[in-house]
Amino acid sequence: MSTKLAEMIKNALDKKGYKNLKDASKALGISPELLRVTINKGHIPKDNTLTTIAKKLNLDMSVLVLAAHQQKVPNEVKGYFLTPSDAKFNRGKRKYPLSEEQTNYLAQVMSIDEIAMLRTFRQVTDEARVQILGFMDFMYATKRRD
Repeated sequence: MSTKLAEMIKNALDKKGYKNLKDASKALGISPELLRVTINKGHIPKDNTLTTIAKKLNLDMSVLVLAAHQQKVPNEVKGYFLTPSDAKFNRGKRKYPLSEEQTNYLAQVMSIDEIAMLRTFRQVTDEARVQILGFMDFMYATKRRD
């Protein structure tokens, strides 16, 4: 059973040149069995273990932990989670991260639903954005007349 988390870890191990799980697990400081079931059986380790793995393999901790949590939740609610992008995974940090001050400001001027909608909007295709904006403009224009 191959999973996104397992693929991330396996790819990072391959890049580091580990030839077998025994050597890799020793370098990561975890048991060979835990590494085996994580990669081959889709086991999700605890967050502190994922953090250790991320540090030792130079992976983005937030991407690795979020990928694990997404796999744990039921399919019905998976859409409520942001998907870690491969681009972020490959390049490390975002180019223009929000500062704590900016995040606090957004929380003051927007509701949780508005922030969630904005986050979702940023993930859709350009074509979908045009359609969404057109629908919003139409709805706003028709509601103003009432």
